[in-house]
Amino acid sequence: MPIKNAIHSQQVYDPTDESIMAEQELCMEWLYAYNHTRPSEHAKRAQLLKEMLAECGAGCWIEPPFHANWGGKHKHLGDFLLR
Repeated sequence: MPIKNAIHSQQVYDPTDESIMAEQELCMEWLYAYNHTRPSEHAKRAQLLKEMLAECGAGCWIEPPFHANWGGKHKHLGDFLLR
């Protein structure tokens, strides 16, 4: 069974699998980029959220630092969320 299927079907999987580690590293790079934006970089933050999250509603605002498993790629956020 492919490792992604095991993860999504809640079966035991090896978290040190190379493909999983590579994908997680990309997610961590995204979080690093987001968390190191300047306070005035509103447009950059908005763009980064739209790139990484599964869904990001209008007016969504997350104040760094943002922590999320898999960089939030499975997160669906509605309109005008403030965190």
